[in-house]
Amino acid sequence: MKVDLGLLLPSREVLLWGDSDLRFLVDTAVEAERLGFQSVWAGDSLLARPRGEPLTLLAAVAGATRRVRLGTAVLLPLLRRPVQLAHVLVTLDRVSQGRLIAGVGPGADVPGTRQELAAVDMSSDRRVTALLQAIDRCRALWRDEDPNMKLLPPPYTPGGPPVWLGAQGPRMLREAGARFDGWLPFSPTPEVYAAGLSVVREAAAKAGRNPSDLTAGVYLTLAIAEDRPTAEQQFDAYIRAYYGVSGEVMARVQASHAGTIDSAAEWIGAYVAAGAQHVVMRLAQPTLDGFIDSAAGLLHALQ
Repeated sequence: MKVDLGLLLPSREVLLWGDSDLRFLVDTAVEAERLGFQSVWAGDSLLARPRGEPLTLLAAVAGATRRVRLGTAVLLPLLRRPVQLAHVLVTLDRVSQGRLIAGVGPGADVPGTRQELAAVDMSSDRRVTALLQAIDRCRALWRDEDPNMKLLPPPYTPGGPPVWLGAQGPRMLREAGARFDGWLPFSPTPEVYAAGLSVVREAAAKAGRNPSDLTAGVYLTLAIAEDRPTAEQQFDAYIRAYYGVSGEVMARVQASHAGTIDSAAEWIGAYVAAGAQHVVMRLAQPTLDGFIDSAAGLLHALQ
């Protein structure tokens, strides 16, 4: 089975360790394309885990690349008004000539997310319902189905760019299958991932969709070193700087691996065996030194 490999651009990390050099991210995307990655991705946060605005960043990446797909992992639509969101996404879809993948999520129900939403005058209650309504509004505009408004330019991709859901939980699994073009969770084990993917595909079939039309993505975090103890130390330092909790705590809920490059390749292979078709990799190292070299080594091992 063909598997697409994506690299998460270190947009949070350049604020932590790179003096907010956002140009580093564009250069990294160019190098990722040259190496053979199929996609590059940018995360989203306004206040909880600050970084550059992802759609602006990906527009710059679009102008500097030609082939690699551009994804958000994941975008928080509730930080933006739906009509504005639809306009920005369709513009990026056009600029990139159809390379955009809009990975979206409601955001975790944590103080940081509630603070972000309050800052843009958005209630943190009913986040999932509000997310679904926002995506429905975007799609209606992209498909010219809104009787009160015509959004221009029209999308490059017929019907608008693909929208993937980056979320888990029973309702989210059902919604991913029934309404979205792809699923992008960070399931903590391959077994949990396989079980979730089964529910997603079942929900797609019940909604009258072809389950094979939905892309099975997965978001994996990896710390790679010459030996496992060193990798574990790097992972813990990275997670503490990024989230403010220990690596052990975060590994319980997010797909995470600390080890050698060979063990990392084997671990990723377990998710592929569980059904993953598009693997988005986040490199967990508490420095930007050698970032692209680490990405190149991992890609070589997987290929």
